[in-house]
Amino acid sequence: MSELNYGIDDELKQKQEASYDKFLEKRVVDWIEQITGSTKGDQEVAEWLHDGKVLCELVNKIQPGTVKKINDSSLPFKQMENITYFMNAARAIGVPEMSMFATPDLYEAKNMGSVINCINNYGGFVQSAVPEFDGPKLGNEVKAEVHDVRRDKTKVDQSAGLSGTMEIERPRYGGVTAGATAGKPQEHQAAGQVAGSQTRPRSPIPTADHAGLDADLAAKMAEKEAALAGVKAEVVDWIQTVSGSSIGDASFAEWLHDGKVLCALINAIKPGAIPKVNQSTLAFKQMENITYFMNAARDMGVPESSMFGTPDLYEEKNIGSVIQCIYTLGGAVQVNVPEFTGPKLGTPLHTQSSDKKREDALCMDQSEAYQRTMQVERPKDLGITRGAH
Repeated sequence: MSELNYGIDDELKQKQEASYDKFLEKRVVDWIEQITGSTKGDQEVAEWLHDGKVLCELVNKIQPGTVKKINDSSLPFKQMENITYFMNAARAIGVPEMSMFATPDLYEAKNMGSVINCINNYGGFVQSAVPEFDGPKLGNEVKAEVHDVRRDKTKVDQSAGLSGTMEIERPRYGGVTAGATAGKPQEHQAAGQVAGSQTRPRSPIPTADHAGLDADLAAKMAEKEAALAGVKAEVVDWIQTVSGSSIGDASFAEWLHDGKVLCALINAIKPGAIPKVNQSTLAFKQMENITYFMNAARDMGVPESSMFGTPDLYEEKNIGSVIQCIYTLGGAVQVNVPEFTGPKLGTPLHTQSSDKKREDALCMDQSEAYQRTMQVERPKDLGITRGAH
């Protein structure tokens, strides 16, 4: 029995169905069948891939032994574990997080479009990351680098984090620093070395990691931005040419920080799209400018998977995603804003966005909404329905 959706769930379902690519689905299904030997038959794709076993077999055909044990159980958590095995294998060869899907998207058939797109991207990364696989190809070759190195092991004790960063002042006796020579400025001694003792000072642990996860994430974001250096240069040239704003000596993040340049870009492409650009230096006003840009980008056809969060730009959390979003905007503009005849960026991006106003009017009293959608059963007296013949 198909699931019934109402309100916003129904609208989201309709949008997903409108943007679903049946031709891409067929290419993906044919590719999986050729490699695994499994056939979809008369099933829906969601039913065929539901338990994750076919996806695990696909991974093991491409990279033998990647999934050590495929769960044959009918228990939901075991089947979802199979789906997770596939996603981990896809990430391992470079499929970016923005191209991944969530387990419910497949297991509960919440968003099969994202599942098909993920498998299509996986096929592109297989061509570059798994050169030893000489089977059928899917999509265009995509190249990416994955840097994931295990940290060096260090012996940890209660004071390891402090000993490498703190200094202890020598003790004073009568206002004179112990061990200090008269007339010389006071000196400080490293932790572990106290005046009058022969204790050998503890050397800082060279491999101690004080930054942890934040440093790892920052390093990965920096690598991602560096990999997009060529795209970044194209984006900068395009923005400068279209908006008339110059980057000068500022960094990319500093240039776009307050959102004014991005708003100017949108208004140059589609005059009046942003009626008022905030000139204030207040943080929430500058972030509002960034939000104006993102709303306009969505209206021009940039998919949600290519958008960035406000902190990604304003706090420089992920400048790589900002670059990719603007580059995608350049492709969407070529298709959805045909009246713009200025410089082009990237390749045309064909998307479909269907959104229409509901036909129902506003509900003005407490029971009106129920009267429109519900039916009331006639009261019964001793099993006889009133009005029945």
